[in-house]
Amino acid sequence: MGFLSKLKPKYHHKVERKYIILKKRRQLNLTIDEEIIEAVKLLANALEVPRYVITEHLLQVGTYHVLEIIKDSENRRKLQKHLVDAHLLCNK
Repeated sequence: MGFLSKLKPKYHHKVERKYIILKKRRQLNLTIDEEIIEAVKLLANALEVPRYVITEHLLQVGTYHVLEIIKDSENRRKLQKHLVDAHLLCNK
């Protein structure tokens, strides 16, 4: 039995209320590559957490690394080129 499944019957409502009070979340409704969606589902299942939890974590970690990368102008230019080529134009 999974970790969250054990906690859910006893703490389900307390945990939900805690997150509602402490964190305000918004839905982004973005177009995302199917491979990323499947990877998020796989990670969420493997770690036994809801998809939004792993997605939020991945965005948090990625944002931290991108902020470090763009401090250097050369790295910023390379990242911008990658984003346009690989993600905007889908030229993998």
